[in-house]
Amino acid sequence: MSQIEPNPLALCWFALLWSVCCLSFFQLAGMYPIRERRSDEPSVSTALILGNTALWLTLLTGTGMFAYVELRWTTIVVVSGTLFLFIPELFQALPRRWRDGDLGLLGFSCVIVSALGVLAFIGATSIESLLS
Repeated sequence: MSQIEPNPLALCWFALLWSVCCLSFFQLAGMYPIRERRSDEPSVSTALILGNTALWLTLLTGTGMFAYVELRWTTIVVVSGTLFLFIPELFQALPRRWRDGDLGLLGFSCVIVSALGVLAFIGATSIESLLS
C-alpha cells in the first residue's frame, strides 16, 4: 500500500470527507434553481439552501487543500473519481424526505458542520503549511 499511497490514514480521511462533499453536492443540485421549484414539492427555505451551499463550498475547499498537501495527485484523482461515480447510488438509497426536504437539509447541515470540525482537527497543520 505504501507504494501506491504513502499516507493511508490521510487517504481514509480524504475518502470520508470527499464522500460527504459528494452527498451534499447531489442534494444541493436538486435544490437549484431556487426560483423554479414547483409548489407541489416540499417547501425549502432559500436561506437554508444558501447556508448549506456556503458550508459545502467551505468543506470542498478545505478537503481539496488537505488532499493537495497530504496525498499524491494520482491518488486524489482516482479516489475522488471513483467515489463521485458510486456515491449517487448511496444518495438514491436515502428516503425521499431526506433528499428533498427541509429535514434533509438540516441533517446534511449537521453532517457538513461535523465534517468541517473533523477537517479542522486533522488537517489544520497541513492546510496552514499550504497557506504560509
